[in-house]
Amino acid sequence: MRETFGAALGRQRIAVAVALVVGLLTAVVDLRAGEVGGPLTLVSLVPLAVFLVSAVRELRRPPSTAELRVDEQSQAFFAPPRSGVRFLTVLVGFVLYRAIVTADGPGRTGWDSLLATLLVACLIVFTTVGWLRVPGVELTAEGITHRRPERQWFVPWEALDPQRPVGWRPGERTISLPVVRPDLIRAGRGVGRDGTTVVVRDVGAAPALIAGAIRHYLAHPGHRDAIGTREEYALLRRALTGED
Repeated sequence: MRETFGAALGRQRIAVAVALVVGLLTAVVDLRAGEVGGPLTLVSLVPLAVFLVSAVRELRRPPSTAELRVDEQSQAFFAPPRSGVRFLTVLVGFVLYRAIVTADGPGRTGWDSLLATLLVACLIVFTTVGWLRVPGVELTAEGITHRRPERQWFVPWEALDPQRPVGWRPGERTISLPVVRPDLIRAGRGVGRDGTTVVVRDVGAAPALIAGAIRHYLAHPGHRDAIGTREEYALLRRALTGED
């Protein structure tokens, strides 16, 4: 599991670095095209088109249908980050491009300088987020760890109410946990205060499976010690599909 998340973080860092280079080069080309004038000024539409297409793709991207992975060494079932270029990477490159063009473009005003400053601040945040963490979900005998780009939370089973429902419906990209002891939730470094919601948009396992596994282990605490074994995962899948 650690190797999987570590490799995913390494790939994301490379993607962020590439996005910064692409954003810088795109800004240089845009500024040069503006100096030449004529049809070359249409070059400025390309970054915006890429950004909009990526944003629409992100909004319409269906959730993963993959299985949870089993790590017997760490005694965990986990959902790794989804593969492919994430919207965060495109956002880093586009914001850098817009910051440079806004700051150095012709006819710059005081408002442009202010906007460029805000864009640089956003760039620092997005780049830092992309450099530090990848999304993921882990289930262990002790509880649930869910990672978001901005922060990581650990929610022990004792913090949840087994009598209340786990909030998820088909099509939703988040799972609401029935937290009754928020004081038991442990938050890692980062920003964000909502440790009660598991975001499953960017993880490589079916949201229905993750929500079903959480419900199962809330209702069957005696099964938690076996989490992380292939035998237990087979039993979990049979329980969720109603085969036993």
